Amino acid sequence: MTFALSEETQRLLEERLRAGPYRSADELFRAALEALEALEGGALDDATLDALDRAENQIERGEVEEWGTVRAKVLGKFLGK
Repeated sequence: MTFALSEETQRLLEERLRAGPYRSADELFRAALEALEALEGGALDDATLDALDRAENQIERGEVEEWGTVRAKVLGKFLGK
């Protein structure tokens, strides 16, 4: 199968091949299509599903904080506020 790419798409492809871990255009396209499939399918990976399960269990045990408290902690940790 042959594809005609615009100059901009060709440039982006070449940049990604130079900068990324992909050894060929085929490898890059495969990764892009797999990512697109995951996004469109709404698929969640095992790590994300596990994190959601852990969060749900924490909520059931009453281990929760108000959003304002969590926000303040995040701002303090990452922005020094």
